[in-house]
Amino acid sequence: MDAILYGNGFNLLSENCPSWQDLLTNISDKDQSPILNGIPPTLQYEQVYLAPHSSFSNISDGKDETRLKEAVKRRLSAIKSNEFYDRLLNLGVTSFLTTNYDHAIYDNLENRVIDKNYAEKIYSIKRWKKVNINNLDYTIFQFHGDITNVRSIMLGLDHYGGALARIQDYVKGYFSEKIEDKKKRANSEGELSIAKRLTSKIEFDSINYGFTDNGTQLVSWIDAFFFANLHIIGITLDFSEIDIWWLLSRRARLLKNGYIKNQVYYYPTFPMSEIHCHLPKLRLLERMGVKVIYHKQTLDIEKGYTDYPKIYNEQIDNMERLINILP
Repeated sequence: MDAILYGNGFNLLSENCPSWQDLLTNISDKDQSPILNGIPPTLQYEQVYLAPHSSFSNISDGKDETRLKEAVKRRLSAIKSNEFYDRLLNLGVTSFLTTNYDHAIYDNLENRVIDKNYAEKIYSIKRWKKVNINNLDYTIFQFHGDITNVRSIMLGLDHYGGALARIQDYVKGYFSEKIEDKKKRANSEGELSIAKRLTSKIEFDSINYGFTDNGTQLVSWIDAFFFANLHIIGITLDFSEIDIWWLLSRRARLLKNGYIKNQVYYYPTFPMSEIHCHLPKLRLLERMGVKVIYHKQTLDIEKGYTDYPKIYNEQIDNMERLINILP
């Protein structure tokens, strides 16, 4: 099966979509605690929240952080869909993972949501929704949270760290809602770990682990990194994305041991004239067994800007070609 992981790059192709910097700047106290440059985005968020003179610096009961995330929600709720989302939805793939919190892929039309699992309040190991668009059903895993539940919006390092711990539990076979299973965890060898599922073809009992049927072959979005041909596009893969990088690293270890059979593809969407800024990351991805698919677009010197629509169209063409030839 194929799955697509898309990021905020698709939103940035729509009008009036704020960049990460714009988003943080608009919700911060610009004069009291201006955004610090040169630090990871996750820590930029922590700075907005924790700066001594910030409006959101009172962390005694957590209500201020909810208020901060409500401000984020207001900025993201108005993002509209665009033709590039339409192209993704027409590739014949019905399983989507996203780092986006918004609902732009189905144009904010909540009547298109026909089923969902919103049981988790803060983290998103089990979170999914099924949407119907043009009489086709798509399953969407918003693993960085959903603006429907602002507490789930994953922004700062604290939230990323907690999410990574739960991802590690799932991959190692320790993720369970059962109290008796948690008591046995110290002596467990992870009988339902990803590694054992790959080597022993164990059927994962989703009911015992508190999961619900999402209509795909994926029990959790995490499975896509190990059991699906995963296509990653519209995301810069900043090193602050510790959850994604940990999963790619874990997959690379299993690949080295001969366990992995799936493919992971990364489709960069920066102009090729800027490739020197990204080479270390791209080389690392390739060493981790990720296939990097390059496009041919570059900076338009005469016009003085990057034609991102051309880049995305070419990369979606490349993705379509690979999806159609993969077994």
